[in-house]
This record gives sequence, C-alpha cells and structure tokens, in this order.
Amino acid sequence: MVEPTRDMSRLRARRRLAHRRRVAVRQDVLLGLVAAVVLLLATPGLAIAFVIALLLLLLCVASVVLKRRAARRSAEAGRDSQSRRARGVEESLAQRQRRG
Repeated sequence: MVEPTRDMSRLRARRRLAHRRRVAVRQDVLLGLVAAVVLLLATPGLAIAFVIALLLLLLCVASVVLKRRAARRSAEAGRDSQSRRARGVEESLAQRQRRG
C-alpha cells in the first residue's frame, strides 16, 4: 500500500515543477514584450528602438528554447543511464554464464 502513495506524491511533485516552469516561461515572454513596448514608446528613434526590441524578444525566445533543450537532455540522459545500467547488468550476467 505504500507504493501507490509514493508514486502519487512523485507525480504531484513533477506536475508542480512543470507548472512552475510554464509560469516562468510565460513571465519571461511577458517581460520581454513589456520591455519591447516600453522601449518603443520611450525612444524617439523608432528604427533603433525596433532593432533593440527585436533583439530583446529574440533573447527571450532563445532562453525559452535553451531551457527546453536542457530539460529534454537531462530527461534523456536519465533514461539513457538507466538503460545503460540495465544493459551492463545483462552483459555481465551473460559473460559470467559463458565463463562458468
């Protein structure tokens, strides 16, 4: 009976973490948009302001993309290391059987 509650608590923790990440991404994008709008409104040279605002937006998008890639890599690395461990155990058992 202890197993299902532990699994549920892990699931809830993962969901909370995912929710926090989504909120952080939304905040990043919103801050980038607000900064871009403020810069456009406050600067007399619209061409320069547009370029700077575009750069800010690109930086926000890049940060979101990099965070997602890092999350995927860490998730894949966790899966790969588990599968490598399982293969290593299978190979060592097969070697022992061949020797014995």
